[in-house]
Amino acid sequence: MATVAVSEYREAAVRLGCGTFVRLTVTGEDMRPFFRPGQDSVLLAPVRLSGAQHYSQAELRAFEAHSDVPGRKWRNVTAAQDRITIRRRDVVLVRTGEDRSLRLLRAVHVWGTLLLLRCDCGSSPYISATVSDVVGVVVEGTIRGGTPFRSTQRKWRYASKLWTASYRARSWAGKVRRNPKSSLSCVASAIALSLIIISCTGRGGSDIISIEDGQFIKDGSPYYFVGTNFWYGPILASEGSGGDRERLTRELDSLCSMGVRNLRVLVGSDGERGVYTKVEPTLQYAPGKYNDTLLRGLDYFLVELGKRDMEAVLYLGNAWEWSGGYSQYLKWAGYGDIPLPRVAGYNEYVDYVSNFMKSDSAMGLFRRYVMDIVSRTNTVTGKAYRDDPAIFSWQICNEPRPFGEENKETFRTWLTETAGIIKAIDPNHLVSVGSEGKYGCEVDLSLWEDISRSPYIDYLNIHIWPFNWGWTSRDDMNDGTVQPAIDLSLEYLDEHMEVARRLHKPLVVEEFGFPRDSVGFSRSSSVSMRDRYYEAMLSQMTGQKASGSMLAGFNFWGWGGLAEPSSDHLMWQPGDDYTGDPAQEEQGLYSVFASDTSTVSIIRKYALTANE
Repeated sequence: MATVAVSEYREAAVRLGCGTFVRLTVTGEDMRPFFRPGQDSVLLAPVRLSGAQHYSQAELRAFEAHSDVPGRKWRNVTAAQDRITIRRRDVVLVRTGEDRSLRLLRAVHVWGTLLLLRCDCGSSPYISATVSDVVGVVVEGTIRGGTPFRSTQRKWRYASKLWTASYRARSWAGKVRRNPKSSLSCVASAIALSLIIISCTGRGGSDIISIEDGQFIKDGSPYYFVGTNFWYGPILASEGSGGDRERLTRELDSLCSMGVRNLRVLVGSDGERGVYTKVEPTLQYAPGKYNDTLLRGLDYFLVELGKRDMEAVLYLGNAWEWSGGYSQYLKWAGYGDIPLPRVAGYNEYVDYVSNFMKSDSAMGLFRRYVMDIVSRTNTVTGKAYRDDPAIFSWQICNEPRPFGEENKETFRTWLTETAGIIKAIDPNHLVSVGSEGKYGCEVDLSLWEDISRSPYIDYLNIHIWPFNWGWTSRDDMNDGTVQPAIDLSLEYLDEHMEVARRLHKPLVVEEFGFPRDSVGFSRSSSVSMRDRYYEAMLSQMTGQKASGSMLAGFNFWGWGGLAEPSSDHLMWQPGDDYTGDPAQEEQGLYSVFASDTSTVSIIRKYALTANE
């Protein structure tokens, strides 16, 4: 069979779809300087071979060079018989974007069916796609204006590997201006660029928080903190529904004056609006479709943090329904309506979301969202998120759980692979899980330790909820009995600290809370028991910096600040003030309001001490 030669990408896609090998003249600019438009051409292998076609031996060999080999980590694991596989650094013809336009791009990373792609022309953003978006894979051609190559040649593999490694260097240095005459000189230019990677990648400046010897480092010194959960901050920062920049300014200034500089923040909620117990407005209203007003709010929020030398832990997903998360991705993947816990019951909800770890489609939608957010550039400053010191860390999910013993291995793989994706896009910032600890791992401390051991996960987190977990009750609240809750909380902390010491990684108690006395919700309810609990927990920070401890921080849940919950209803409704309590909880249950002067005083005491 004669190979068809074309110069139009759409015609090439049609012929490849029929199982034909196609020689395509490069016309796009995406692969400069490797390919010169109008001067180079590539041979593309179809994704699948058609049994009715008669292939030459050369074409069969080219196809077999990309066939699946079990156990090879660099091949996508979903490859089937007679289907080409895609490796890291392969150049592919792929459909991308809303218009499904065809582009020649390089596969920088491959995770099963998910691809992370980039242009080769200097600095360029990451582009996500799936294996099903690929219509052809480059197996040979010419490069740099006519020098022949085959993708199986050693010199091509070395050149492409070094060139891929030099992306960050070229982002800093600008587009390569040299004009080599051979593929070997292309290797030389890639090597030269890769030699300066150390000086250009690293961290995006010494002001981005790092870890040394088991401690957070900020501006060259060990960093310990008392922070808070402020999940609604980016909504306040937007200019649309829910936005209130005046309140945001006052809240940030108030927190800053207390010494609270580390804020744990929700990037945004998922799904349609008008759902009972869900945060509104939603950021991702359909798979890969975003409310730009809220994204610009997130940009503005980070700028305001930067002005105050504050930083945010940005969590990307949620195991719980109040921001969509697991359940919303399952609904988008075709699993039917979501059984909300407050309507259908907790067990019904758990049965439903246990499918998340079984659904490649749902997890794939989440990964695509992760790539979109982590690769974002701030519209206010023009600075890529990966270079922004206002980001303390990326966090995969709020309280991820496997929701079933049978899901534990998939759960571990999902978390560590997602952390790897984030690190591939943003090597500058820290990455954490968002876990409750062993209570988020089917009460399996060894699973939590195994996940935490991943080199892609920089530090550990746990949550402690004595009332939610049954360590105290409404009767105890009436009797004023708080010591058992304190004892069990400190015991829980201690057993996780043992793991942190073994792994030599910092640990942050990034959620803890306690109800108002008698489990009241009104801002006028007393908080004497909560104050005793906060004092016991935050006092654990005393002396930690001096001793070099791996217990590095506490984030209380959550800051209600200036909010005034409605007196007409307990649950949040659109138009109400945002408090520290999300939409599925009674407003005022765990919130610390600015008017809670005794609690604020305790927080200030330990936050300022931690900052010293």
